[in-house]
Amino acid sequence: MIPRLLLQIASLLALTAAAGVLVWHFHPNRPELYLTQEEAGPGEVTVAEALARAAAGPVVWLDARQSREFALEHIPGALSLNVADWENLLIAAFPALAEAPEGAAVVIYCDGQQCAASREIRDRLRQTPLGDRELLILRGGWPAWKAEGKAVGQGGGRP
Repeated sequence: MIPRLLLQIASLLALTAAAGVLVWHFHPNRPELYLTQEEAGPGEVTVAEALARAAAGPVVWLDARQSREFALEHIPGALSLNVADWENLLIAAFPALAEAPEGAAVVIYCDGQQCAASREIRDRLRQTPLGDRELLILRGGWPAWKAEGKAVGQGGGRP
């Protein structure tokens, strides 16, 4: 009787675990597994650190994701600046970046920790007259922002 009960419990646990893995794998808005409370590395900021900077003074948010993703949702007030349309978007974003107060940090984010687009944008910006600004990468990117339950802008927003 007890071995059969243990087998049933083990079977139910295995089925539950399998269902959880399948839901996580196929869910369109699944959280990234690396979204932990780890500290940010050099040149990175966590969502909490970026928000603290924004509360203390101006921060310029740059969304390095594709324009269609930006149009669906983004950090409120963010500018779209991606590699695919670099020249056009830089021309549109340059005035806002140049007019940002002295010492305003630029926080760049993309699709996640493994996304290289934000680093590419940072490296390209370093080659412009704006390169002397503090250019930071948002650790975990857009998924980290959403996982924190922060506000989400929708629509075209600023260019």
